[in-house]
Amino acid sequence: MLLVAPFPASAGLRGGLLLLSAGALVALLIRTRPWTLIYLPSRMYMWAAALWIFSVALFSAVGPDPQTSLSGWRGNVLTPVLACVVFYLLTKDRRALIGFSAVLLIGLTALSAMVVQDPFGREDPFHTHTSLYGGVGRVSIWFATLAPLLPLVWFAPRRWRIVARAGCGVAVLAILVGTWYTGNRAAWVCYAAMLIVGAVAAFWSTEPRRISFRALIVLVSLLIISLAGFYASSIYRANLHTNNRDAPIEFLLKDNRAPIWRAAIQMIAEKPWTGHGYDLDSVGDNFTKRLSEPDLRDWIRHAHNVLLDYAIQMGVFAAAILAILFATLFVEFWRLAASKKTERDQLARVAAICGMALVTGVFMRNMVDDFFSRHMVLLFGAVLGMLLGIANRGQR
Repeated sequence: MLLVAPFPASAGLRGGLLLLSAGALVALLIRTRPWTLIYLPSRMYMWAAALWIFSVALFSAVGPDPQTSLSGWRGNVLTPVLACVVFYLLTKDRRALIGFSAVLLIGLTALSAMVVQDPFGREDPFHTHTSLYGGVGRVSIWFATLAPLLPLVWFAPRRWRIVARAGCGVAVLAILVGTWYTGNRAAWVCYAAMLIVGAVAAFWSTEPRRISFRALIVLVSLLIISLAGFYASSIYRANLHTNNRDAPIEFLLKDNRAPIWRAAIQMIAEKPWTGHGYDLDSVGDNFTKRLSEPDLRDWIRHAHNVLLDYAIQMGVFAAAILAILFATLFVEFWRLAASKKTERDQLARVAAICGMALVTGVFMRNMVDDFFSRHMVLLFGAVLGMLLGIANRGQR
């Protein structure tokens, strides 16, 4: 399921494999009755997740096209929740985590190779043609979702440690090269934000509070690479779209998101409490007609911000609920990181720190675009389950 997850055409296969895994786990739980494995300590997080699930279902059921909306709810909400639960139950120790990471590494290197072969290019500046991997924007959030797993590879079992760390190096290279060929600027900002959040969380969750010189060198080096990648991508995009007429800063200030977000806010104001309908093509058509710039009408069908899209489709309450879900996820990982103080809990503490970085990166990436659907949110749910599993159960 992890191997085929990044490809748009694999929805039926991934869903079937998830249901098969869930059914097997239910049978095992009924037989052995280890019910404590299911329960997550944070009631706040569980209530926020339940509120998200049922609110989207409610808005879908009372919307203008319940059948289509409920189908979207199943793929965009229920499937990632199922992935989170399945991988939470399966990720009991670091061996399981390394196994999943090995599968993800295969997919990651394949995706990077495909992006290098079919990059964001001058002949198609908006990259509107359908790639085998689904588009450069989707790949960039795939990279941002996988990146937080990399620090945990350092805790591989001793017999696999050299191979695991070599694989980690390959993954870092694949992410950096793949991101460069996507031409995406936001991904570099997400990497920098995840690094900063992870470093701050690592510093504040240890006693005594300290940071090693080696860790500081790695952090600063990766931050420099991220900022350099953002600057170089900005120059490339400015040259590509304006034929060298605008400097990178000028191009950034003229970003298309300003008129897109204005149109989104106007559309929200028309139906602020009920929305226009969840996951409907007609909503995208309606949004496109509101854009004043002809070039944008050819390829923009949503608000390029997940909270604005939720508000357009289901009203401001739905957007607030999604924001609360992200906030409670971050708080839950912070609580887990702060509670793992001993040396024995080091793996669990790092997993919780990686969880904070994951939530930060995925949220930020979806604030300038919207990939919080289908296979992208499926991967988010799976990685979330892995990190919660390790953070809650430590090294057992």
